[in-house]
Amino acid sequence: MALKIIVTILALLLFLIAFVLIRTLLFARKSTKAVIPFDYGVPRFKQDPQTLAEHLSSVVQIETISHEDAKKDKKENFKIMQAQLAKLYPLTHKQLEKEVVDGYTLLYTWQGKNPKLNPVVFMAHQDVVPADEYTLDQWTYPPFSGKIADGFIWGRGTMDIKSQLISVFEAVEALISSKFKPERSIILTFSHNEEVLGTGAKAVVDHLKAKGIRVEAVIDEGGCIYDGIIPGIKGLSASIGISEKGYLSLKMKATSTGGHSSTPAKDTAIGILARAITRLETHRFPTDVRMVKPMFQGLAGVASPIMQMAFANLWLFGGLVAKILSAKGETDATIRTTTAPTLFHSGVKDNVLPSVAEAVVNFRILPGQSIADVCDFVRLIVNDKRVTFEPMPEKAWEASPLSPVDGKAFQHISSVIDEIWPRTAVAPFIMLGGTDSRNFCEISDCVYRFTPMVVAGDDMSRVHGVNERLAVDEFFKMADMIYRLIPRWASEEM
Repeated sequence: MALKIIVTILALLLFLIAFVLIRTLLFARKSTKAVIPFDYGVPRFKQDPQTLAEHLSSVVQIETISHEDAKKDKKENFKIMQAQLAKLYPLTHKQLEKEVVDGYTLLYTWQGKNPKLNPVVFMAHQDVVPADEYTLDQWTYPPFSGKIADGFIWGRGTMDIKSQLISVFEAVEALISSKFKPERSIILTFSHNEEVLGTGAKAVVDHLKAKGIRVEAVIDEGGCIYDGIIPGIKGLSASIGISEKGYLSLKMKATSTGGHSSTPAKDTAIGILARAITRLETHRFPTDVRMVKPMFQGLAGVASPIMQMAFANLWLFGGLVAKILSAKGETDATIRTTTAPTLFHSGVKDNVLPSVAEAVVNFRILPGQSIADVCDFVRLIVNDKRVTFEPMPEKAWEASPLSPVDGKAFQHISSVIDEIWPRTAVAPFIMLGGTDSRNFCEISDCVYRFTPMVVAGDDMSRVHGVNERLAVDEFFKMADMIYRLIPRWASEEM
């Protein structure tokens, strides 16, 4: 009897192992990467890399900073930069119809030969974040110098995201010079206030909607080509954003009896609100590893065997995967709605008890959850009627829908990546931050977020940080990719 039980257990164990291995093999064979051959009909991109670098340098030197307090913005700098763009790209400004929306946001239309085809959109933004005055002495070259040195273009906007803006202009200028005629119309748009979650891109979408325009596909800033950054992945891996997390900033308020600090009440407004926020930080939203499965499926070909096995069998290893990904803030944010207290205000004097305490808590909402779900969760965890909360104006939107990975728009991006960076794995992912492109989900089902640059080592910390820079040769490849993608997306069959 005992032997029979042992044999049964071994048989079940062998079946389980075989089942896990088969699922792993099938998982590893699946990929979101597709290569579509294409006859470009135009010469290769031949712009001189040094000239490209100089063009980017010239706009980096113009301080188009967006501040939270719009009164601090130097709007005249946007006009200066736009004049520089007109000077650098005369063919583009002659051939394309130019409109200015919402004051300073640029909108260009390159009319296609077939007006029945929906247009495609190429995006970036003109504005940049400030350089922290307390870190200026840490910059190798000043943040708005646009210095070209050591094989790099240095300065704010080289990575986020004047490089993509200039790449689009360079590609269009070169295509016009090559007598290229698009089948479908091409729209270029560059907002002026993306860094403060601004109004430019929304105004463009409203403008297009008023004209009855539906868009075939959109590409904006987003994921990059990562070199050694994603754990368990060997070689280069390109991450194309197919969605982005929702955004919600809740203003929370606690009230209590004020008075003199010499006779404090048992519960003060500050104490009540502080405990509420502590409960939110302690009781985090549950994880959902299914959100990152498509990304690791795309990376399966270059992932470690252990990672392949884990993601192929989440039914068995889901808890372990969640534990590993939760260990780091960057990966933890990919599998859950995040909670981040960002502002706290209360009190007027050191010996006066405040009657009101206010705080702002920011949530980045995982697709599949809603603003209503977050509010219900907050209400459940805080569980204190003395604490109220409400969304801040213009600081709340749902997670964007998932764009398809099996359509030609995505596959053309994948194909160009393969041409310029051979043997690079391509995978979809969910953007953790916000981009202007979320607004275009109203008028397009195919909205992608990808910045074609290789990112390695400490490069991620340079975005919005110290020593932002972009390699001259990488910038050439970025412009080359846009140059190749435009004919593909502008074709009739796309």
